[in-house]
Amino acid sequence: MLKKTIKYLITSTLLLIITQKTFAQIPSWTPPKGKFLSDSVKVGLPVQYALSYRHKATADVFFPDSAYNFAPFEMVKREYFNTVTDQNGSLDSVVYTLISFEVTPMQELSLPVYVRAKRDCTRVFAPMDFVILNSIIKPNVNIDTLSLKKDTRLIPIAQQVNFPLIFLIIIGLLLIIGIVFWFFGKPIRRQVQLFNFKRRYDDFRKLFQRLSRGTEDAKKRLENIEKAVVLWKKYIERIENKPFTTFTTKEILDNLKDNRLSDALREIDATVYGGVYSSKTIASLQVLQELAEGLYRERRVEITVNGER
Repeated sequence: MLKKTIKYLITSTLLLIITQKTFAQIPSWTPPKGKFLSDSVKVGLPVQYALSYRHKATADVFFPDSAYNFAPFEMVKREYFNTVTDQNGSLDSVVYTLISFEVTPMQELSLPVYVRAKRDCTRVFAPMDFVILNSIIKPNVNIDTLSLKKDTRLIPIAQQVNFPLIFLIIIGLLLIIGIVFWFFGKPIRRQVQLFNFKRRYDDFRKLFQRLSRGTEDAKKRLENIEKAVVLWKKYIERIENKPFTTFTTKEILDNLKDNRLSDALREIDATVYGGVYSSKTIASLQVLQELAEGLYRERRVEITVNGER
């Protein structure tokens, strides 16, 4: 009798354990709650759908994302809310913003929640909910008799700078300039040198001639002659690349070979330092100008043939 009682207790205990494990392995899923937040929808306008699910605090759940097919709707965005946990379990919820371009009078939707198990996920659907299409066109109206509603008002749009296009244009211009200089750089530089060389000579000639004409004024005669000589020396110094402004008359004659230069400088020195002014003074200034012009023409030919000295 005692052996039977012990055997009965052991058998009953084993059956109880097996039964508990069996029931523990069977999930008692409760469906999530899914509901539209409005009763109607218009074509192309957003409508919100709320999906929530209460589950065990230890369970992992997943809600549909942008990869899910929300047909007949399309998802615009979603807003998740923080998990709320209490003695009844955890509550997760999300609100989807959807749009629809269907013209079906009643449009239904049921979204699932995925509950992660040991090997896979279990998909649990919410009860089906629907919205009514709020159509502007009445069902009994003949579409062919309707006229389009026109709106010709202009909407001002702020101008935007097309920075990528500007960047491409700048790059293109730089490439073109680089190619041009690659093939024609030397002739272009030579022409620029000749232009600057001629501009400097024209400026010298105009100022030198104005100072030469200023010798007719007896009060400023000596001052103008002295300024003209200094201007001439500075110009010759730039052409010859020698310090003519610090040269004496003898040093100038040694560096510039011209038979007229000796008499011209002697006459100018007599006028500046001795106050002796005559018609030869004007002729001497003319000699200096002609000498500067001759040197200008020689150097211009050198630049044309060989480039800048």
